[in-house]
Amino acid sequence: MPFTVLDHTADLHLRIEAPSLERLFVEAARAMVGQMFPTVLSSQTENESVQNDADSGEATSSSGEKQSGTDNNVPRVDQSTVVRELTLSLGEPLPSVDKGLDGETERLPAVWEDLFHDWLSRILVLSTADRLLPIHYNLTFDKEGLHGRIVARPLDPQHDVGEIEIKAVTYHGLKLERTTGGYRAEVIFDT
Repeated sequence: MPFTVLDHTADLHLRIEAPSLERLFVEAARAMVGQMFPTVLSSQTENESVQNDADSGEATSSSGEKQSGTDNNVPRVDQSTVVRELTLSLGEPLPSVDKGLDGETERLPAVWEDLFHDWLSRILVLSTADRLLPIHYNLTFDKEGLHGRIVARPLDPQHDVGEIEIKAVTYHGLKLERTTGGYRAEVIFDT
């Protein structure tokens, strides 16, 4: 698993690790949704149904460079799925994070943490208010912010049983770091 549940007195505290920023954002969304709907996480892990085009398809790296490839695992969009387009911009340019690493870890600029918070908040609304379960993410960054395309299916109340109700993504304890192995995030959710 690319995430760890950490002890916290009242809320849910997660640590997520990934080789790229794009994958970090996707894995954080998967972890959050999976904590609310554990049957969803187990079925996604078994079927590898959640993909990010940054891993094998067309994407833009966090430095703004185009990557190419094809993703044969993209779910077919049909009448049982919904596509949502997301664009998140914070009104200021995203700083590059591709410079050399000083030491074993380096905290990312606060604007990246704000973007991470807003991304997870949008996925939370999608999963709880809109009752849609993300099954595919296409996530890219440019100098202005995040661009996402999410394929989702309706939540099935008979199958997708919720255990933890996440009310909000908090800024308390929110941290994004670059590590020698990629990227790491810590986030606390209000439950």
